[in-house]
Amino acid sequence: MPKFTTSRLVLLTVLSFLAAGASGCISTSRTVRREEPRMQVEFENDTAGRLFYESLSHLRDHRGTSESHSHVSLPIIFDHQNTTIEGESILFNEAVRRCDTNHDGKITELEARIFSEQAAKP
Repeated sequence: MPKFTTSRLVLLTVLSFLAAGASGCISTSRTVRREEPRMQVEFENDTAGRLFYESLSHLRDHRGTSESHSHVSLPIIFDHQNTTIEGESILFNEAVRRCDTNHDGKITELEARIFSEQAAKP
């Protein structure tokens, strides 16, 4: 029967773990795009619409894409990754809720001007 030295035993243990990791790992990865229907909105006039959409584009430039990540891992045995990406309609709806302060579904020029000033602030 062969004798194992400490260094050989450590080497065999490491190789066993590597072999188990390469052959028995359960791995999942998922990306979910979160969307919601766009809210219906009216504008008092063309100026209100222009101010709202210019401010919305300013918000998009500064906010970028919103993503959330989660990662759960048990080394060698299990690995799970989850990514959620918010769609364009989410930002649009948030902007409508912020801008339409009386929540009547109609954005006035005054509401659009106030929203434009708030969106310009970092």
